Amino acid sequence: MYRPSLKSGWSLILLFIFSVILYLIAQSSYVTIKADNYEKKVEAATLMASFIDTLRAEQVRLGIPFDPIDDPDQTGLIGAARTTITTDRGSLSDKQAALNPNLAAIFVEEFSRAGLKAGDFIAVGITGSNPAVNLSLYAAIKAMELKPSIIVSLSSASYGANREEYTWLDMEAILKRRGLIDFGAAYASLGGKDDLGVGLSDDGIKALLAAMSRNGVDPLLGSTLEDNVKAREIAYAQLLPQGSRYKLFVNIGRGLANVGSEPNANQILEGMNRRLAEETFVPEGIMMVMARENVPVFSMQHAQRWIRRYNLQSTTGNMPEPGVGPAFSLKKHNVTVAAVCLVLLLAAIIAVIILDRHDRHFMSNIVDPDEEL
Repeated sequence: MYRPSLKSGWSLILLFIFSVILYLIAQSSYVTIKADNYEKKVEAATLMASFIDTLRAEQVRLGIPFDPIDDPDQTGLIGAARTTITTDRGSLSDKQAALNPNLAAIFVEEFSRAGLKAGDFIAVGITGSNPAVNLSLYAAIKAMELKPSIIVSLSSASYGANREEYTWLDMEAILKRRGLIDFGAAYASLGGKDDLGVGLSDDGIKALLAAMSRNGVDPLLGSTLEDNVKAREIAYAQLLPQGSRYKLFVNIGRGLANVGSEPNANQILEGMNRRLAEETFVPEGIMMVMARENVPVFSMQHAQRWIRRYNLQSTTGNMPEPGVGPAFSLKKHNVTVAAVCLVLLLAAIIAVIILDRHDRHFMSNIVDPDEEL
C-alpha cells in the first residue's frame, strides 16, 4: 500500500526555506570584540592625531613650507633630504609609514604586555630622525600616565626633524605650550657619529646648540661616545626620584649613545629585549648599561615592521582614522545567534519527523479498498 510522507511534500520545501533564512541570519550576524586596553589605545591614537593637527597648524603659522610630494598630508613631520643638521641617510618610506596615528596603540599594547602601569618611571632615548614615532610614543606615555625621563640625540637622518629652525625640541615645545603634554626631553646631545655630531658643519653644530638653548634643554657634550654614554647614565639617575626605579628603557631609532654602534643596532631585536645583559656589545650604549641594571629594554628602529606586524592600515592615500583597525577591535560571527539558529533548525527538523510519523500512523488506519476486495 502507498504510504504518503510529509518528507516529500510542502513540509520539506518549507523546511528548506526556513533553513536558508536561518543560515542568512547566522551568516550576517557579527559581534565586535574589543582588544585589551581598548580605551587607552583609542585615547593614544586620538592624541597622536591631535599632535599632528597642532603641529600642522603651527607650521602654517610659522610659514614653514610643506613638501607637497613627500608629505602630501601636510603633517610637517617629513623633513628635507639634506640640511646642515642631517647626519645620515634615512628611509623616507619608514618615516611616511610612521605618520599613522594608530602607531601609538602599538606602544600601549607593548607597554601593557611589559606590565607598565600608571605612575611607573621609564627612561627614554630618542633621536630627531623619526618625529612621528616620537609623537606616537609620547601619546602612549600620556594615555598610560607614565613618568618618562627623556634624552634626545637632536640631529636627524634625512627626512626627519632636520630643519634647523624646526628641530624635534621645537616640535616638543609647541605641544607643551598648547598643553598637550607636560613632559619632554630633559637633556639633548648632538647625535650623529659618536653622538658628537662628527661630520656636521660648524653651522650645523651651531644650529643644534641654538635649538637646545632656545628650548631650555641642557646639553650633554662629552669628548667621546663613552663620555656621552656615561653622562646619560648619570642624567637618568638624577632624573629618577630617590627610592624609585625605572620599569623600562625605551629606545627609538639608532642613536649611537643608546645602541653603542651600528653593528649593535643590527643585532638588537625589535621589541622587548629581556636578555640583553647576557650578550656582548662593543662599545656599549646606555641601553646595555640599563640592561645590566636589570631594567627591561624595549627598542623600535623600523616603524614599517611594526605597521605590518600589527596589520595597521597604510597611510598611502587617506590618513587612517584613529582607533579603527584590528589593533583596536575585531568583528567576529555572533556565536549566540548562530547557536539559536541551530536550535531552531533542529527543532524544525524534529517537528517534521514527528508530523511525518503521525501522518503515517493516520494513513495506516485507513482501510485500503483493494485489500477489502
